[in-house]
Amino acid sequence: MNKNFTQAGKFNLLLIILTLLFSYSIKSQTTPSLVFKQPKLVAGTNGQIGATYKFSNVVPNINAYVKIENIVNGAVLVNIDDSTLGYYNAWQPTVGGPGTYGSSYIKWDIRFDSAGSNYVFKTLDASATDIDGDNVRVREFININGQSSYSIPTQVPTLLTVSKQKDTDNINGTDPSDSNLHAVGPIINRTGIDTLSQDVRLDFTFSNKSEFKIYTGSEVDNNGTTGAIATDRYHCIYFMHITGFLSLLPTTIQTFSASVDKSKVYLYWTAGELPSSAHFEVERSFDQNNFSTVALVLGPQSSLNNSDQYSYTDNVDQAINHNAIYYRLKEVDMNGSVSYSSIKVVQLSNMNVSSNTVLKIFPNPYMDKINVNYESGEAGKVEIKMFNSSGNVVKKIESVITSGNNNVQIQDLNSLAPGIYVVNVALNGQTINNQKIVKL
Repeated sequence: MNKNFTQAGKFNLLLIILTLLFSYSIKSQTTPSLVFKQPKLVAGTNGQIGATYKFSNVVPNINAYVKIENIVNGAVLVNIDDSTLGYYNAWQPTVGGPGTYGSSYIKWDIRFDSAGSNYVFKTLDASATDIDGDNVRVREFININGQSSYSIPTQVPTLLTVSKQKDTDNINGTDPSDSNLHAVGPIINRTGIDTLSQDVRLDFTFSNKSEFKIYTGSEVDNNGTTGAIATDRYHCIYFMHITGFLSLLPTTIQTFSASVDKSKVYLYWTAGELPSSAHFEVERSFDQNNFSTVALVLGPQSSLNNSDQYSYTDNVDQAINHNAIYYRLKEVDMNGSVSYSSIKVVQLSNMNVSSNTVLKIFPNPYMDKINVNYESGEAGKVEIKMFNSSGNVVKKIESVITSGNNNVQIQDLNSLAPGIYVVNVALNGQTINNQKIVKL
């Protein structure tokens, strides 16, 4: 240890590291990713007030019912879910307007159901992407009623005008709130549908909700321009947590790992610099053949030793009936080229082991040694590995443990470089926990 490192310096370094860890943990939180596809009209007349569309299994055994609650000022439903552009798993209604000055919209009631009863999501993230215009006189808008919070990506200046407006369209008396979150886009057009267009994206969250309202519409400005306008507007609402940031030095995959702890799967990967890469998609499968996207990761959480570090945490409560989950990373370049990582598998039997084991690692941050303390419900052989940010094993300990309280001290760690490490603890060959620790 450097004796010239003052107590004040140590405190400041510790404060910085704890702040980074807090930020890191907030970013890693996740909510269910919903798949809206192949809707069926189950009530009413298509495109008219009262028409109800069923999206089956937006997550396993949960259905979404999307109902037209109101149509205002000549709005027209062109397509309930157009997947020819944008994202196949998103809900993408196309709504037309009369082409006259003013605003028009369709108000939607979105409700979730499981086995005939309302299904309440504890937390549900969503993003309205590509809220833009037609480069002439038309600008899109979206209203949300029932959200608990919202945010606007801040890496680039937003082009949206966001405000809270009084709810004047509660015709059925079922709106969750007496106000709407209103976001109107610019006249300029963003080509295609792209979550990377952060300046025309709105993120919002619902808490403890089984039902809420969304308005999709457009405004025609009297701005003095002439020429044809595009009144059919393509809306995209992605019920998924979109995480990360745009990277000025995009990336290619170097290492990739996956582990399970209780009802969560932790994915970690590192990547090097590659100027043509745009973002990652985390894909999941239960049969190693049919993969679906569960998250978009737009950029790294941190960088170390010329490697960008990424992570994603997947909640797998609803996968309890499966024996294993398969993950792969899809790297999408700016030019649309796609490449895939190797496939990683986690055995869900590990969830049962983890639930019987209480793990503590201290001190954290550490300087030269750590204690791995755990209360185990069974005896056996434990293997403890420490990984650096590149995914390399820097320390490995094996020990025989008994049922009850066990403690293993790992010493001689002062030669390791300062930074973030991951401690993996496996009991009888099955991972029971992963924890991040910091070396001062």
